[in-house]
Amino acid sequence: KVRDPRPLINVCDRFGYIEEMTRYFMKNGQWKFVEGFLQRINPNRTPQVVGVLLDLDYKEDAIKKLILSVKNTTPIAELVAEVQKRGRIKILLEMLESKVADGVTDADVHSGLAMVYTDLNINAEHFLLTNVYYDSRVVGPFCEKRDPYLAYVAYRRGICDNELFELCLRHQLYKEL
Repeated sequence: KVRDPRPLINVCDRFGYIEEMTRYFMKNGQWKFVEGFLQRINPNRTPQVVGVLLDLDYKEDAIKKLILSVKNTTPIAELVAEVQKRGRIKILLEMLESKVADGVTDADVHSGLAMVYTDLNINAEHFLLTNVYYDSRVVGPFCEKRDPYLAYVAYRRGICDNELFELCLRHQLYKEL
């Protein structure tokens, strides 16, 4: 066990060994060092750390609190991609909703929220029809795997003609054309 993690953290951060560092700290029960690293040293590494924590099946409540503590400084698109790879996008719901409530109009935030709403089936169609901030080219492929009609709604709103045409042909949505 490391008593002073600063040298290890600095070397791992500089040379990109974030996953290994996170695994080491978690193996030795040093959660506070992982938390301190993201909150004080480099919140831009949140996606990699969260990915490792999800791989290790760490407690979702602790991961949610960690994400909320760095919500204003973490790269949202990367975080959504890392969590989506692991099929656990729902853990971002609280953070994304709080950012929207704060008045953030960033496309990454709204696209992530659209994906969460689609995945959890929380009034997804209404969100896709009324929200003007999400990126249709990001949300459309995600929706296509779950509900082709929602992908249709996203593509139609975003004026993605080629994607819309391919979707309708692929899923026999001829009436929608």
